Amino acid sequence: MDQKKKIILIIIIISIIGIAAFLLNSFNQGEAKFSGEHDILILCTDPSEPRPGIGAVDMTFVIHLSNGKMGEITPVYPGGLYHPTLEPDPGLRAEGLNQVFLHDSLWSSDLEKGTKIAQEIVEYHTNLTTDIVVVFTPNGIDSLIDAVRPVYSNGKEVKTSSIDFLREDQKNQGATRGDAIEGLADGIKEAAIKNNKKPALIQAAIGQYYTGNIQVVPQKDVTDFIIYVAIKNLF
Repeated sequence: MDQKKKIILIIIIISIIGIAAFLLNSFNQGEAKFSGEHDILILCTDPSEPRPGIGAVDMTFVIHLSNGKMGEITPVYPGGLYHPTLEPDPGLRAEGLNQVFLHDSLWSSDLEKGTKIAQEIVEYHTNLTTDIVVVFTPNGIDSLIDAVRPVYSNGKEVKTSSIDFLREDQKNQGATRGDAIEGLADGIKEAAIKNNKKPALIQAAIGQYYTGNIQVVPQKDVTDFIIYVAIKNLF
């Protein structure tokens, strides 16, 4: 092996060691923060409705984590769910609303404020208290699908955008919005395992956080949370 190839090989080995050390460090920090019992609030958003914030809340889930492992999933349909005490801000009042609904909880550009409102609404109507919130946009979900293709949900390959696939699943297969999203999430997980693309899925999730298509609150814990939960459920 000539000197140039040796140098390239050394650089590759150092890079792999560096990535492994980074993943291990984040996993250990995530384990320290998120071991035990936690409930996380998943907010699936639709950015097509004009508003200052990330988008309208289209569907919601509460996922129970036990030492990072995903357990019971409770779908929470936003329709009609409102905040018990909060008054709408002028922007919402201009839309003719006299209550703050879960659908509009992320109206503000202040994400932490919006996710707190969503948590309070969900807790009031379901008695489920959550301590972590993950917000997904359709583009974020699409990127996760692209990272692990081919993806199948309920036996059908996902070839369109996630939001179009979900609408088609509801219209043609008679699935509820909650069932359709759960089926797609299971399909992404299964594809990552079956197609040997688990690291690609983790990388895509972190990348989508930095592009703003996936958000985690508290924001300071995002990398540790994603790596810890992903490794616990995929490996």
